[in-house]
Amino acid sequence: MTGLKKYILMRLISLVFVIFCILSIIFVLVKFLPGDPTAIFVDSRFSPEMIDMQKKLWGLTDPLWVQYLSYLKNMAIFDFGRSFFQIQPVREIVLEKLLNTCAMMVPSVILSVVLGTILGAVAGWKRGSKFETTMVTTSLFLRSAPSFFVGILVLMLFSYTLRWLPSGGMSPPGTAAGFWQTVFSVGFLKHLILPTIVLMSREITGPILLLRSSMLEVKGSDFLDILRAKGLSEAQIIKHATRNALLPLVTYVAVMTGLLFQGQVLLEIIFAWPGIGREIVTALKDLDYPVAQACFYLMALTILLMNFIADLLYGFIDPRITYN
Repeated sequence: MTGLKKYILMRLISLVFVIFCILSIIFVLVKFLPGDPTAIFVDSRFSPEMIDMQKKLWGLTDPLWVQYLSYLKNMAIFDFGRSFFQIQPVREIVLEKLLNTCAMMVPSVILSVVLGTILGAVAGWKRGSKFETTMVTTSLFLRSAPSFFVGILVLMLFSYTLRWLPSGGMSPPGTAAGFWQTVFSVGFLKHLILPTIVLMSREITGPILLLRSSMLEVKGSDFLDILRAKGLSEAQIIKHATRNALLPLVTYVAVMTGLLFQGQVLLEIIFAWPGIGREIVTALKDLDYPVAQACFYLMALTILLMNFIADLLYGFIDPRITYN
């Protein structure tokens, strides 16, 4: 077995163990939530027998260890059951909300990484210049500003004062199109601008500061002198230097993508975006166990997989890295 295959196998084994621990923690936390999930569903006309029958249909009367084993089996095959209150498969609910969250998050991540990498690389290459000072000062200022505060200010300025852009939602009221029809519509683009601005205002700062620091370390490397001796232009040398400075960024992007799923909650509430963040809040409020468990599980799985992919990308970006 080669070093890479052995490394992947060991990482997969550890990944399965971590997922098992996360699922166990989610199960315990959800079960210890205060309140009765039938309290919102039933009314005063329900007799105790009817309430017990409803709990039995949901599997809440089974012994705790039976519920736990059934929960692990269902999560392993991505069978999340049916929602207690929306009376439809949890998989459909979560998939819809996850796509909506990705529609808001993916453009912001791509723009932040691309622009942040370019700006950070140039800032690190031109150390001591006004450009570097401006980039560092602006990045530190934006990074210290809470996203929910920036979101409220942006809403007040562009939606309520200037009335240039819609204040919330994913599409204009009254439109009932599918996901892809919505994403490729003009109305969606207008609703996407403000969340993208808020997300980028914070997430672009990480690549800028990270690439600047990494570029400062690479700038004194001997291979750059060899490239200059070969007659390469300044732009080509910066390109080669940036590639060697990308390793820390790979890890950062993986972690940033996972954390964005968690940080989406406040922004989705501020911008009334029908994503997985708002769905988690609703599920916890209604004690909708299946939906809450599925959302937490998928968010944790996203973070783990992104970190796993980042580790594998190291070898492709930097040939000096081996998996022996």
